[in-house]
Amino acid sequence: MVVHITIEIIARSFFDLSTHSVDEFVGYAVGAMTFLSLAYTFRNKKHVRVTILQSFVRGQLAVLVEVLCIIMTFAITAFLARYVFRTLARDWERGTVSPTLTETPIWIIDGLILLGLALFLCQLLASLMLAIRDGTPKTSEHEG
Repeated sequence: MVVHITIEIIARSFFDLSTHSVDEFVGYAVGAMTFLSLAYTFRNKKHVRVTILQSFVRGQLAVLVEVLCIIMTFAITAFLARYVFRTLARDWERGTVSPTLTETPIWIIDGLILLGLALFLCQLLASLMLAIRDGTPKTSEHEG
């Protein structure tokens, strides 16, 4: 994104030219980064998490709450991934391209989103296994 924006600034400032695609590709990059960062963010506990329910439970009940939260998150994410996959398959089959000057194949963007969701699903499975094996991780006072 930085390179593309820099090229656009230089082209506009010094050569009175434009790539006419900076907003499109920066948008694609932001979307891809958002989905591709889900698993890493979840693994490192850097996501927004509401732990109000967990603050009232301890022991095995806390583990059960953690497991149920992970399972519900997995189900919702799998539901979303299913529809993203269907969209990707349709866009691939039809050869759908963006309605812009660059005519970017939409399946590329769909594929990056699906990859991010698939990585997140894998991380959720790993977290589920760890929660079952080790219980709930201790949260610090500034979390939640």
